[in-house]
Amino acid sequence: MGRESSTNLEQAALSFLSAIDPERGIDAALFLRRTGLVLASWTREGIRLDVVSVMAATMLASIDTIIETLGGSASESVAVEGGDYQMVATKIGSKAFLVVIAKKSVARSAVRKTVRQLVAQLSKIASETQPRLEGTTGNPRVKVRPPR
Repeated sequence: MGRESSTNLEQAALSFLSAIDPERGIDAALFLRRTGLVLASWTREGIRLDVVSVMAATMLASIDTIIETLGGSASESVAVEGGDYQMVATKIGSKAFLVVIAKKSVARSAVRKTVRQLVAQLSKIASETQPRLEGTTGNPRVKVRPPR
């Protein structure tokens, strides 16, 4: 990846932190490279970022592979529920993605609103610096829930 593109991600990462509303009940928000490298993160309580970031990147890549194997196109956003938590991962261009994690007791609408606001903030910074890092394209969403 070229230096210009890397700088855009760094500028978006700094902006990302100022856009988080801790009153919304979110436990963690991570802005990551597609490899799982943390560009910026915010957590209510300390979590193992190295584990969460790499596993989130793996999850997103795995879901894309499954969907493409079935003949579909890769999704831009994935929602997952498991145990006491919910997570939404949304691609930010071709090189990064956003993960928002909250307890299941937090309204899905609050989680989605947080995702939309953070994506808008990241996309705004990206478009101001260079159009290469684009926002989401509106492809179908994938929702993964554990069996009941």
